[in-house]
Amino acid sequence: MSDTQGAQGVKSIDALRRGLEVMLAIQRSSAATLSELSRQTGLSKATLLRILKTLQQAGWVERNELEKRYVPTSAAGAPGPLVEWRARLSALAAQPRATLQRKVPWPTDLGVRDGSAMLILDAHRPINGLAVNYRVLGFRPPMLMSSLGRCYLAFCPEDERRQLLAALARSPHQVDRDARRPENVRRMVANARAQGYVSRDPTATSMDSPDRFGAISVPVRLDERVVGCISCAWLPSVRSEREMVAQHLADLQAAAQGIERKLRQAGFEPAPPPG
Repeated sequence: MSDTQGAQGVKSIDALRRGLEVMLAIQRSSAATLSELSRQTGLSKATLLRILKTLQQAGWVERNELEKRYVPTSAAGAPGPLVEWRARLSALAAQPRATLQRKVPWPTDLGVRDGSAMLILDAHRPINGLAVNYRVLGFRPPMLMSSLGRCYLAFCPEDERRQLLAALARSPHQVDRDARRPENVRRMVANARAQGYVSRDPTATSMDSPDRFGAISVPVRLDERVVGCISCAWLPSVRSEREMVAQHLADLQAAAQGIERKLRQAGFEPAPPPG
């Protein structure tokens, strides 16, 4: 009997299939409530709660109590050395980031590259109207629309940028469309390097969207490599980008430099280990 013939005669595991569907729904939305997951999967809330408890116990999903949303953990599916690299980076960045948050009354994030997107390692959130809307938009911000991703692209080495853009150009997703417009990317990179920071793509949401926000990011670098990026987000109805840059760009840059000092002192490797 061949492997193919044997597989055809084997029954699938319905519980496992449902669990995978829930995990995929959470990854697609980045942050989902129980009601949203029920609508997306067609599963009852009672069934979902059992599946979610299992995923939480296995370390694949966590629940944000403030926003009542389920999100993928930063370690979900990642190999051990990569998880350790991210955890060490987050720990070494903790003190400079705490200093930053005392100066900046807006949400700040530390993000790292995760394949062809960014991954938010941890988030510092003051309790204000932006906190909920901003976090709902996702823990894996798209490379070409988010300030974190655009910052990474702008300041990473040229060969890495070419590889990333080649992968993004093959993507069927609308958020990656600018990878097929190299002149736009070149303009963004040139502006970022001239300014020392990167803004979120202003076309990412409509003017009247409740999820509309502004964001700027600066890189954290070691040996010409971008280890990660720090971002700050705000409500455009409260502050303009020009005002945010004048008030807080220096704070972001000081935090990035503080993290870089901590990383050098600790002998931190600038690139994560291969998976």
